[in-house]
Amino acid sequence: MRVFWHYMTQLVSPIHMHTSMFTKSIKFLASEEQAKRWLPLIDNFNILGCYAQTEMGHGSNVAGIETTATFDIKKNEWVIHTPSIRAYKFWPGNLGRHSTHAVTFARVIVSDNDYGVLPFMIPIRSRKDHLPYSGVKVGDIGTKMGYDTMDNGYLAFDHYRVPADALLKRFVNVDSEGNFELRGDPRAIY
Repeated sequence: MRVFWHYMTQLVSPIHMHTSMFTKSIKFLASEEQAKRWLPLIDNFNILGCYAQTEMGHGSNVAGIETTATFDIKKNEWVIHTPSIRAYKFWPGNLGRHSTHAVTFARVIVSDNDYGVLPFMIPIRSRKDHLPYSGVKVGDIGTKMGYDTMDNGYLAFDHYRVPADALLKRFVNVDSEGNFELRGDPRAIY
């Protein structure tokens, strides 16, 4: 009965996606070192997160994701880019107004090789003033039919640079020389 009442009245917690999809993604997809660094901040709500996979042109079709993460070997950074409106992340809960970080799925490009879609931990808003970082376009999608209390949002990147360690590394790694390594069964990512 409680679940029925919860959905009928749309009493959705503004941190629901943070405590479910985002936190679970970090626990499952991050390396032990990454988890030790981020989980205390996540558990104490110093980082608020969302899960950004769905794109406007592809829905939840992971193989069709167009957002790219291109490795810059010279700077040891990832360049995250949204090449078209079809690649905008669209609908993630907690993204519209609350999230400072997003577990974001992007197509990994290293030295012109496409390694498929992999997860990243990407800061999207400042933890000091909550403004989006330069190169990040983020906001609320606005009025929708039902589920009004969830701040569903959109997200796009314009050659946004993040550290090499933004790649969630439990199942994969790209070293500073651009060598790609599988760790375990990468199908677990999907």
